[in-house]
Amino acid sequence: MWSVFDFLFYAQILASLTYTLGSLFYALPIPVYGVKKWGPKLITDSIYVIVWVTIYTAVLAFMQQLLDMLGASWPSYFQWLYTVENYDILQYEIVKGILDSIQYIAGAFAPFMMFSFLLSMATSFIEFLTIISQMIYQYSGLFIAMGILLMALPFRIGRSIGASFIAASIVFYIGLPYLPTFLTQLDLNILKMNLPPNPNISIVLQYEIPQIFIANLLAPTSYIILLSGLSIGLGNAIGGYGSRVPFLVDIV
Repeated sequence: MWSVFDFLFYAQILASLTYTLGSLFYALPIPVYGVKKWGPKLITDSIYVIVWVTIYTAVLAFMQQLLDMLGASWPSYFQWLYTVENYDILQYEIVKGILDSIQYIAGAFAPFMMFSFLLSMATSFIEFLTIISQMIYQYSGLFIAMGILLMALPFRIGRSIGASFIAASIVFYIGLPYLPTFLTQLDLNILKMNLPPNPNISIVLQYEIPQIFIANLLAPTSYIILLSGLSIGLGNAIGGYGSRVPFLVDIV
């Protein structure tokens, strides 16, 4: 199993190779701009990769510090996910029990089937979100190191996808644990809604299930789309817009 330091080590080697190639292209006595222009680009790219290798641990520390500033944490986020999933499953079992008891009653079966489908979708999404969150929590550092390695490939072969790996890891590591707070601010946190006390079947069907569908599927999906947009923007910034790196390197 490869470790973070393996990726960073090979990234340094590739950066050294890129720097050497850039120096060779820069020194070639060939007055062809299409060839000579790669000299400064390769040298700049190698320096940029070395910068990322150097600040790797600082980036991880910044991610954790920003997460703390937002008042979010991964343990509380996972606890929220498990609680929401159990809540959804309980409501699903209630509706399923109703379905089993009225499946032979004409005109009543279809609405309950729809509610069962909505609850099933909400529960499946929370389970999917839990899996993705566990991957981000456990391997975000590895994904960032992998992104640095991809950016270290000569001639910018993997710069775009490498920057995307880094950006997505940073944004989702910070953004996912903030999801419960985000939903609470919109009054869409299903665990903190003012649900009616001692709900009966009518209240469950008319109020709780639509709220579960909105709070546990539509709103989190919109939030994930927002994070994806932020990661795309950050990826463009890390990879450099156009053919330039995000900062000026004077090699002349």
